Amino acid sequence: MNKTTSLLAALLLLTGCAWESGGSTGDAGEPDAQQTDAGGDVQLVYPPPPYGTAYGETAENIQVERCICDGDEPQGGEALELADYLGAKAVLITVHAGWCTYCKQQSASMQHDLYEPYHDRGLEIMLVLFQDDRRREDRDLLLDYCCYYKDHYHMAFDVVIDPGAAATGQFFRPDEAGTPLNMLLDDEMVIRYKVEGLIPDSHIIEGNIEGLLGE
Repeated sequence: MNKTTSLLAALLLLTGCAWESGGSTGDAGEPDAQQTDAGGDVQLVYPPPPYGTAYGETAENIQVERCICDGDEPQGGEALELADYLGAKAVLITVHAGWCTYCKQQSASMQHDLYEPYHDRGLEIMLVLFQDDRRREDRDLLLDYCCYYKDHYHMAFDVVIDPGAAATGQFFRPDEAGTPLNMLLDDEMVIRYKVEGLIPDSHIIEGNIEGLLGE
């Protein structure tokens, strides 16, 4: 584990102190870049730099590994990046650790409260696990835990692994990190809402999702 990962792991022990920013009102970012292929079909292209991690900034096109499961049994993994969600009206990235009590509380209601009512209207969800319930970051162990987690909470959306938060660690505040991290992106991959730690009010996320889907 390098120094950066070690520092992040230590800071994540401070869960429960929430920090949030942003709201769903107003325009943010430029329209999606587009290109036309040889057949004349329009293809969405991920927004160009600069990228950032704060409200109003475009998120980097991170890559993680989606868990392929048969029930709670892992069948492997496949690469997934934010660019795969281009075309969605809103993308909720939620970063969890298996040992995090608040993460488990949130996970228990996400399928029913967020995915089922909003997916058909354009919401995509990426739940990221960076450690299992014993704080392990080994890829195979984390993949196994990912399938258990997805099955246990009856999640129909993408559950992925990011060992040691190698890709998603940049989005945590370095001075006071907390799990879960919830970050809502609009259709231009601009960060429109962000909260770390215990969510002050779950209706805030729902309200921001409603706002983005209504734009």
